[in-house]
Amino acid sequence: MGVFKKILLPAVLILAVAAVNMGLNYALIPYSYVRIMMHQIETQEYDTLFLGTSHGLNGISPKVIEEKTGNSAMNLCLGGEYPKDAYYFLKQACKKSSPKTVVYELDPGYWCTPEGQRGDFNRIYYEMPWSLTKLEYFFAKEWKLDFRAALFPWFYYRSQFRQMKEILAVKQGQEYQNFGAGPFQCEGQGYADGFMQNGLATGPKPEGKLELWDEQEKNEDSFRYFEKMAAFCEKRGIRLVVITTPIPSETLEKYAEEFQESDRFFTEYFRGLGLEYWNYNRPERKIEGFDYSLNVYTDYEGHMWAGQAEQFSGQLAADLME
Repeated sequence: MGVFKKILLPAVLILAVAAVNMGLNYALIPYSYVRIMMHQIETQEYDTLFLGTSHGLNGISPKVIEEKTGNSAMNLCLGGEYPKDAYYFLKQACKKSSPKTVVYELDPGYWCTPEGQRGDFNRIYYEMPWSLTKLEYFFAKEWKLDFRAALFPWFYYRSQFRQMKEILAVKQGQEYQNFGAGPFQCEGQGYADGFMQNGLATGPKPEGKLELWDEQEKNEDSFRYFEKMAAFCEKRGIRLVVITTPIPSETLEKYAEEFQESDRFFTEYFRGLGLEYWNYNRPERKIEGFDYSLNVYTDYEGHMWAGQAEQFSGQLAADLME
């Protein structure tokens, strides 16, 4: 009896807590297209990888890139993906094989704002299989922001209790088992062909709060981890290109000073690192026949609708080939 109390009982309690924790993770955390991304980089090889933010997720079609260049491509851009996340995503992807080219989509707002604790701030970490890279990622991010997100991921999705039935139905279906994108199709938006396809939004668009470049508020972590990514690519002989996607002309005009300061700063910064920087809002980078008006963007920030994304991707492919 004494042995049971000292050893077996604590072990039983630990196993029970672990089982409940796993069950809550399964029942409350919705299926994410990050799971598809992680599966693809674990099982396939790619010539070109795209990293960055939601502008890249909505604006870069890997299918078009492949059709135009003849090289396999994968879009790993995500909303909330800071350079730190991009660095560990790239390290994980390179466990299978190193790409020839990495394109990093730069949103200056991510370089002057701190990382926050949103429900999806640890999506990459959660879907990443166990490895030394994941352990390093844990201490670099999860431990600093909130280690509970790594130990009890369901806690950040506890508001999903009412959707538990739908979440379980999806996870028990063939699409989930086969890493399909079917569950992400909805009216006006859907994840398909490797990127988030927005429908053409009509009517007025609220401006909201834009995260604009502010050199005085630099996020040093963003610079440090981007430079780690640049060094990682250089060591492996990977070409690294930085781009900024087109945004609405109305936004550029209203915040002309901030965008010009951002362009000057990052042009000099990347030149100092010996990297190519293509800002598609500069006059010399303007795309012929491309509609820059707010009417065909989904918002002031510059998230493209699918037709624009395909047109932009065609130009990006041509530039990569040059």
